[in-house]
Parts: sequence; structure tokens; C-alpha cells
Amino acid sequence: MERVQYWVKELLEAGESSDDLNRIVRNFGHFLGADISLVFLGSPPFKGKQWILHDGINNNDLGFYLRHSRDDIYLQHYLSSSLTGHMATLQEMLPIKKISDGWFIQEMIPRMAVNFSVSGIFPISDGKILSLSFHRYNQPFSFKSHQLMQQLLEALAPWGQFFIARNTLESLYGSAPISRGMLRLPDTLTQAEHNVVSLLAQGYDGSEITAIRGVSKETTKSQIKSILHKTGCRHQNQLINQIYCGFEK
Repeated sequence: MERVQYWVKELLEAGESSDDLNRIVRNFGHFLGADISLVFLGSPPFKGKQWILHDGINNNDLGFYLRHSRDDIYLQHYLSSSLTGHMATLQEMLPIKKISDGWFIQEMIPRMAVNFSVSGIFPISDGKILSLSFHRYNQPFSFKSHQLMQQLLEALAPWGQFFIARNTLESLYGSAPISRGMLRLPDTLTQAEHNVVSLLAQGYDGSEITAIRGVSKETTKSQIKSILHKTGCRHQNQLINQIYCGFEK
């Protein structure tokens, strides 16, 4: 469970940065042995806003699946079998010989070209859902990986609620100030840069921030340099002072 908690913590620290979020999905997907990893968050397909994190699948194939997700026989069977909340091995749940839909067999399955899939859906709030899906081409997932996937599905539900709530609030009122500090950072800062400033304000140095966020030293240095430029600060000490004293309007 410690491994799962670490992944959730990483997602919390990533904020809404798509690059950081996809990097984390790639990291836990690789650890689980997946060739393709997908995290779907938000309203069901065609019913509202959605966020899709992914690794190992190209944009054309992802777009194809999203356009035809209503025709996903595995998804339909999963929902009709009351499996919500559980990670299921799709090819065991519904063997291909029991599928009668010709289009799905002739178009969807060859297009995705995976032979082993473990997927699950977890309801979160107000009709929103969290969905995890992991795929392999050549061999099934291990029992241990399946266990970790189930733990991850359950552990990500609170993060999903938080992610959607924060996104909704920030779309209405703008990005939040750092913790309880006195300043609102410039709007030009990216979410990743917001996260770095937050860690600096907590007393972490550049090397510690690099380790916490799982990025390269060069990335952290570049982000700090960009933050100083955007905030008009000459060095980190001036930035920290501004955090607690506030920027001039």
C-alpha cells in the first residue's frame, strides 16, 4: 500500500499539470508492467467535462476509442455485471468467443491490439467517475500487479474528488493562493511552477524538490529560474520574503 500512497501523493503534488500527471501515470503503469495505461476522470463519455491521462497509446488510437466508447462491449458488460468498484480482467470477464458484436470484433479489438486488459470504474461524486485501464500485448498481468491496481483504484477516488472540486473552484474564482500566505501568484505561472513555489515556501531546497517531484535537476533549475523571472525576484530568498509579505499590486 505504501507504493500506492506514494503515487497518490505524487498526483496531488502535480496539481493540474498534464505533463506531470501523464509522467506519473507512465511511472505507475511501468511499475505494474503495463504497455498502455489510461486514467479517465470526470463525466461519463459525451455527458460533460473529462480529463484523460495516458501513456503508451498514440493520439489517433486514443481518439478512435473515445469516439467509439459507447460501442465498447467490455465496458457494457462490466457495467451490467455490477462490477463497479472492482478491477476486472476483461478477457476473462467476457471471453471473445462469447462476443457476438461483429463491429467490435472486426474493428475495435484489432485496432487496440491488446490481449490482456485490467480495467475498473469507481463512482466519485455528482455522476462523475474515475476509471483505470491497463493493457499488455503479450502476457497477462501478475497477481501482485492486479492487487496493486485494485488498491490504486480505491485510493485514487478521494484524489479524483479533490481534482474535480479544485478545477471547478479555480475555473470560477481563479487559482488559489499558496497555503495561507498573503499573496496570489502571477497568473503567468504554470501549475508545475506553482507547485515548486509551494515547496520552496515549505523550506525545501532545489535538490529536495527534485526528489519529491521526480524530475531532473535541470527541470527544477529551469522552473525556479522561470519563477524568479515571472515574479521579478532576483533570488530565492527574495521570493520567499515576497510570499509572506506579498507582491506589490
